Amino acid sequence: MTDHAQHQSQPSTRRERREQEREALHEAVVSRRDARRAERAHAARMNRLRRIAFGGIVVAVLAVGGYLAFGDFLNRPADAAASGVIDVQSSMAGFTPGEIHVKAGQTVTLKWWTQDAAPHLKNGVHTMISPDLGLSESLPAESTKMVTWTVPNKPGTYDVWCDSCCGGKDAPQMHGKIVVEPASSADTPVGAAA
Repeated sequence: MTDHAQHQSQPSTRRERREQEREALHEAVVSRRDARRAERAHAARMNRLRRIAFGGIVVAVLAVGGYLAFGDFLNRPADAAASGVIDVQSSMAGFTPGEIHVKAGQTVTLKWWTQDAAPHLKNGVHTMISPDLGLSESLPAESTKMVTWTVPNKPGTYDVWCDSCCGGKDAPQMHGKIVVEPASSADTPVGAAA
């Protein structure tokens, strides 16, 4: 390199040196600012991914919980009403349906079932009790039982309860209603309330 080329690359005056220092400082500041922006953008992307993952986990947990809580309703037989059999489920939430309509004097068959496990039930059974209707039945855990019963010839609304689960007769959710309607020309039970 010639003396002249070296001389041009080196600032010759104090002003030029300061200008060059300012430019170097400005470049360093810009570089740090760009690095911080890149870090913030990366952190924001990671936060979004964390939120999406958390939301996915929450949805999955709620879906599993919903299935466990309400899965019994998904397995209900659809053909019970068509066959003249009234489908009744007992669970820790009570009877489903909560109200059944039948005709006085008829013989009625209830397809009574539960998916509750024995440890949740007193003596491992659900009960269906209504002294006024002559009902006193027990249903073992996780089972189905066909209950055939002649409806008394006394129209009215009758209380039925489970005395072996979740507070028994004293718990409002463990009660249901059987509505006995006056006999008519129809020979089939009316079934569950709409």
